[in-house]
Amino acid sequence: MLVGTSIAMSGCILDDIPIGTGYAAKYLCSGLWISQIDEQRLTEDFIAPQVAPLPLIWKIDIDETSHTVTVRDRLFGSQNAKTAYFREGLGCTLIHDKTLEELDRQIPYEMTYPNTDYQSLWPAGDAPIESLHPQFDHTLLESVIDEAFAEPEGVTRNTLSVAVAYRGELISERYSDDIEPASPLLSWSMAKSITATAAGILYDQGVLMEDADVLVPEWRDDARSTIKLQNLLQMNAGLDWNEAAQGDDPDQGYGLFEVPDMAGYYVDQPMVATPGEVFNYSTGSSNLIASLVQDKVGGALSDYYEFIQNHLFKPLNITSAIVEFDATGQPVGGAFHYLSTRDWAKLGQLYLNNGEWNGQQILSEEWINKTLTPSNSNPLYGYQIWLNTDRGFWPSLPASTYAFRGFQGQIVMMLPDYDLVIVRTGVTFNNEGASSTSDPAGIQALALGIIASLQPE
Repeated sequence: MLVGTSIAMSGCILDDIPIGTGYAAKYLCSGLWISQIDEQRLTEDFIAPQVAPLPLIWKIDIDETSHTVTVRDRLFGSQNAKTAYFREGLGCTLIHDKTLEELDRQIPYEMTYPNTDYQSLWPAGDAPIESLHPQFDHTLLESVIDEAFAEPEGVTRNTLSVAVAYRGELISERYSDDIEPASPLLSWSMAKSITATAAGILYDQGVLMEDADVLVPEWRDDARSTIKLQNLLQMNAGLDWNEAAQGDDPDQGYGLFEVPDMAGYYVDQPMVATPGEVFNYSTGSSNLIASLVQDKVGGALSDYYEFIQNHLFKPLNITSAIVEFDATGQPVGGAFHYLSTRDWAKLGQLYLNNGEWNGQQILSEEWINKTLTPSNSNPLYGYQIWLNTDRGFWPSLPASTYAFRGFQGQIVMMLPDYDLVIVRTGVTFNNEGASSTSDPAGIQALALGIIASLQPE
């Protein structure tokens, strides 16, 4: 996402202001009214470092009555102003050229409101962990989690939560002071794995095929007609895309914060490579997959909302999930999903269970196998999930390890060799640059420590 810049307000930095105001408005809106995080912490600790030097000139207006956040800059006033609007159950949306009344007309007639079970233990309910698991050295485990919340030199970790599930049982969890077990937390690119899951459900129903012809009508009469769903899932569609949020041609920044139609922005990109040959990580690709799923289930925001609730979240007793939508009413399949740490762990457990949940096959084993098969264009990537093929991603962890991964250290890691699911969320900044550490959030160290705390039977 957005990276730190110098203080000089010139060149491409001026061009980045509209992206920065959109980032700030959207992040602050969702952080306030979805995650319930303190405004000062959001602006000063989470947002400002990411959009520097914009905070020197920004003006933020929060309207508690209309549930809107507007961010503008003091150089150009309203020219670069962005407003994000919060809708209960749907999160925040940058309004662009829509009115609040137009966005309200997208709201489903019937919304799902959580009926949280505080009597049953995870994953059936949300009762607190009752006892220490006998299979773990909990003194060691807690010291490992202590380290995950520590702030090493050169890194600002801002760890928000850590949870560990073993053999389908939640055995440890911890949260920062302002985060609760029920707090929905930002996915960033972990949303991509949920989007692939939604596509897999439709695949299992025979509705959405990997090799379907002409995914998008606009591609019918040109070379893009050869792009298959599998290419989108494996990030090798061959379309021009720069996964950057600022600077020259920041497609990710434009595609998330500058345009009302996020999937449409990706659809309009030209082809620059043969589908299937070149890996090019693309949030736009995931946004298009989500849009394709929405089209197959009815086409409206309400149709996608009902589909994802009834076919994924409700069967797993996921009560916190919020999928955010763009101004056109399409799901932001590449970035903006919010779930509690416990609910993220349920999704990880679903994959570790090979798609089965309480006797119901939510995802077929066939789809799980496809998801976890390395692509030809990148052996470390399957269907919107990162793989540890030949230990190429986490050298000290088993090759069977795989994960949902997101910006700033979001992860749901599955370790089949140990029957473990590990969730870590945070807002991590590598203050000394990429060369200081390749794992500023300490993900591999966390996983290794948890494994070390697991005692032999």
